[in-house]
Amino acid sequence: MDIGVKLPPELERATREMVQSAIDQVVADTKKVNHWPEYMNQRQAAKYLGTSPATVIRWEKADIGFPTITIEGSKHYSKAALDEWMTKQQTRQD
Repeated sequence: MDIGVKLPPELERATREMVQSAIDQVVADTKKVNHWPEYMNQRQAAKYLGTSPATVIRWEKADIGFPTITIEGSKHYSKAALDEWMTKQQTRQD
């Protein structure tokens, strides 16, 4: 459906700038939210989960199924596995 509203040039320009600014902001916000790598080190994983590295270590040592990948002594954490684990923990709380 085409309404065909004719705006004065300055109002049309201002409207286009407002819309573009809103789009740019959404893109920037989305990039901030999705900046986590697929695999993280301990510090990144702790920050991603909103906790401390000490808590990540405690969860690793506890028998609660915390997803850790160890390669030649170096620990890594899959973002997808962390998301899945957190969802399971939340389900247990409900």
